[in-house]
Amino acid sequence: MNPAAVRQTVARTVARIGRRRALVMIDTATSSLSNVLVTIMVAGLLDPTGFGAFSVAMVTYPLAVGVVRAIVGEPWLSAHSTDGPAERNRALADLVPASLVVSLACSAVIAAFAAVDGGSSTAPLVALALVFPYLGVQDALRHVAIIDRPQVALASDLAWLLIVAGFVVAAPSGASPEWFVVAWGVSGAVGLLLAMVALRVPLRRGRAWDWLTQHRTLSSAYFGEYLTARAGGQVVLLLLGAIAGLSALGAVRAAQVFYGPLNVLHAGLYLMLVPDGARRRDRPRSLKRLMVAATVVVSGTAGAWTVAGLVLPDGVGRALFGDTWTDAQELMLPMGLAMVAGGTATGAFAGLRSLAAARHSLRARLYSLPPQLGFTVVGAAVGSAIGYTIGFGIANAVVGVIWWAVFLGALGHGVGGRLPDPAPPTDPEGAVLVDQAR
Repeated sequence: MNPAAVRQTVARTVARIGRRRALVMIDTATSSLSNVLVTIMVAGLLDPTGFGAFSVAMVTYPLAVGVVRAIVGEPWLSAHSTDGPAERNRALADLVPASLVVSLACSAVIAAFAAVDGGSSTAPLVALALVFPYLGVQDALRHVAIIDRPQVALASDLAWLLIVAGFVVAAPSGASPEWFVVAWGVSGAVGLLLAMVALRVPLRRGRAWDWLTQHRTLSSAYFGEYLTARAGGQVVLLLLGAIAGLSALGAVRAAQVFYGPLNVLHAGLYLMLVPDGARRRDRPRSLKRLMVAATVVVSGTAGAWTVAGLVLPDGVGRALFGDTWTDAQELMLPMGLAMVAGGTATGAFAGLRSLAAARHSLRARLYSLPPQLGFTVVGAAVGSAIGYTIGFGIANAVVGVIWWAVFLGALGHGVGGRLPDPAPPTDPEGAVLVDQAR
């Protein structure tokens, strides 16, 4: 190949990668913000009690989908980003029933909570249990598409958003909270159907058990991480309320909401980085440079957002957060610095996922729990909301050091996840190749 052809090939590759990264970020923003927009729309149609019942279902959904991601979605990114089309197609055939099984298990737990609840949120939770299996599979296919067909993920999420917005606008007078949950779930099912058609998902010969057994090392470690992170975060907030009072908790939550867009950036970069990083497993220096650059971007963006929070006009803050803004305003600087510190772990976290170093990642998460609990609880006891936020920032800085130490150690020792070779299909016609250049 002559030099001109080489340059053209490199240019096309760079353009494709740049386009993929942009689409990943747009899809992540769409997926994250659509639920917020729908919640705002529904809030104007229900009375406070009904909206509270609807909100219970909307709060439960991310908890359940987090389980599906930990067991199915994240292992897919770690283990299959570098697969060829035939290998990935065989894995995809197993991923769909596996994600359905995990989603059905989550639905059973949601239904059990609904039965125990016995209050106004029972019906919305039952509705969520009915529609969640489709939503869990849809999220799993987002992780499949995100590797090199993010336009499919974006189309699926946009279809979900547009259809549910139409449902909400056309809602009958006096519609119940569970009606909106079902409408939301049916819209997600349409997004799922679109993704399945676009990805040409094989509907035959898929085995959920094969997926769960072949990926059990990754899935169990990522699920353990998820439980640790969720439990740690909830315990810290509950202790803050118990120690410093509900007003302090409200101020912290308001500050967290303001810095919420940074979480969208984190999520988008994660989905963007893991496939790119997985392709660099055999080039440790390149992988390290990529993760360092991502860390600088996240922390730098957090710093810029902090400046925006400091100069936010008082009237805008009160319009967004009401009377809580008075207390939340004092937290803008320490919470912003905490977010800057939290961004330092981004590259190491994504790097360990790229290496499929599940045990190292779980170890980093467990090592991070004591400082996260200790600094924040001590800070809350000493200085209420401000003390909590300062402690949160110190904890994030320590956690960043922990994650980078574990990542660099894994990188230095050539750690990388390996899966058993999938069994070839017994029927050559049983697998339909996915139409994507993977």
